[in-house]
Amino acid sequence: MGRRIGYLVHDLMDPAVARRIAVFRTGGAEVAVAGFQRADLTGRGLPAPDALSLGVTHDARLAHRAGAVARVLAGRMGGLTRHLHDADALVARNLEMLVIAASVARRLPNRPRLVYECLDLHRLLLSEGGAGAVFRGIERRLARSVDLVITSSPAFVDRHLGRAFEGSEMLLVENKVFGPGPAERAAETPPGPAWRIGWFGALRCRRSLDLLRKLAMACGGKVEVILRGRPSTAIFPDLASELDAVPNMRFEGPFRYPDDLAEIYGGVHFAWSMDFYEAGQNSSWLLPNRLYESGFHRTVPIAQAGVETGRFLGDLKIGAVLDEPIEEALHQMFAGLTAQDYQACLERARGIPCQRWLLSPAECTQIVDTVCGRGR
Repeated sequence: MGRRIGYLVHDLMDPAVARRIAVFRTGGAEVAVAGFQRADLTGRGLPAPDALSLGVTHDARLAHRAGAVARVLAGRMGGLTRHLHDADALVARNLEMLVIAASVARRLPNRPRLVYECLDLHRLLLSEGGAGAVFRGIERRLARSVDLVITSSPAFVDRHLGRAFEGSEMLLVENKVFGPGPAERAAETPPGPAWRIGWFGALRCRRSLDLLRKLAMACGGKVEVILRGRPSTAIFPDLASELDAVPNMRFEGPFRYPDDLAEIYGGVHFAWSMDFYEAGQNSSWLLPNRLYESGFHRTVPIAQAGVETGRFLGDLKIGAVLDEPIEEALHQMFAGLTAQDYQACLERARGIPCQRWLLSPAECTQIVDTVCGRGR
């Protein structure tokens, strides 16, 4: 008997959503998808031809998103319940979708497993103020009916999820590289200078941009910085224009995952793996996609000491892990960097088996079994 997963997402056009759908399908599940669309991405193709759009929302506008959830609860539940009627499990990607998924689950006669996919902890959820108390109250009520929590970093469990969802099973699904393209690893880039740093993926950190801009401007052509991916329009309304006047730094637009990974990582020496967007909280606890992508393609990651990414790389003894003050450490690193230093970094990276960075079909099957409550 097949496994059926209903997947409720906050942004149908998020590339990570398409990846997760592919993981579920590779693991043997049929997937019914429903969720919101971002206002700046309407009109593009959806990740599944039969995905149900619940309306349009806006990045970084939490009140508007809460209103959109309320409108679904008030007027869209009939159609949504029919769309997800035969699911063995409902997977909700973040807290707002968990509100909707819990309501759907109560309406379905077969009582599907309720799964919370939490890959980020929103700063308001962790706030000491009144808004934080409200969000945690919502989370506590929902936690009573959650069977399984999926997250991507053990720090999220240690710092919050393990307490908030104490009665739920925890499933760690790292942000490993997944898809048909990864069989091709990037060709090793000849040593610089110029040393090229790539910042790829979700681009949302203003401090990272400022650090890299200062480095590129100070090094006079010795360091080049290339950005590829999907900028947050709330942080960078027009990233390409912002970088027009910055020498040795450019934004080259989005990339196709996983098809373009070998090309983009093969064109740089280092992968920027720092994030200060929610420093001290979410950004300090995550293990991002670019960490695994750079590991697989043997591109040297640059990370911050004292956070989960830095600890992860420290355990593997790879990468460039820098202490604060980061700006000073960056300039010192590239001022004295030699081809021999870089080759030593590559030798350490070569020592890590490539399967450490890749999500295998067998792992996909294990994920689906756990989500659907099979094989336990």
